[in-house]
Amino acid sequence: MILMPVLAVAMISAPPQADQDDLHCLAYLSVAAGKVEGELRHKVEAGVLYYFGRLEARRPQYDIAVELDRILRAPGYGAQSYQADKARCHAQLDPLADRFEAWRGRYENGQ
Repeated sequence: MILMPVLAVAMISAPPQADQDDLHCLAYLSVAAGKVEGELRHKVEAGVLYYFGRLEARRPQYDIAVELDRILRAPGYGAQSYQADKARCHAQLDPLADRFEAWRGRYENGQ
């Protein structure tokens, strides 16, 4: 019987899957930002801002720094997790970036 309250507390404290996914993208991009420079760094920072904004919009009460530290310091977070996050996040970001570039090109040129 004691196990049920413990499980209930764990379920309440765990972020919803969408938030966990976005936090993992934010973690991946935060690490990536330290590895790149120039124009690529600006693109990474734009991705960071995208995921940060999504999280802020859904859960303004999150302490995102605490959540990122929890992910990045977890014993199981390593190169394999990083690569999985990278692949999943780029599957979301790349089409969005392409649409944004098309939109930006249209409106920056006064069309």
